[in-house]
Amino acid sequence: MSQDDSRQPAAEQQVKTILAALAFGSLLAAAAIYQLRGTLGIPDDTAQMVSLVLMLVAVVDGLTIYFWDRIFKRP
Repeated sequence: MSQDDSRQPAAEQQVKTILAALAFGSLLAAAAIYQLRGTLGIPDDTAQMVSLVLMLVAVVDGLTIYFWDRIFKRP
């Protein structure tokens, strides 16, 4: 079976778009959890830790997008 290489750039672009959406969603969730911690009944230190982890996930997603071509080198 031969693989159609013409679809690879579009698939890569879709993955990058999904990663960007996940990064943005993580940032929104981090801000929402931290801002609504009182309403949600979450202690301040727990809300801060959860928000920090979500922000780190967003950073990792962003770095994955930035270094995508170096991580997944094409022959």
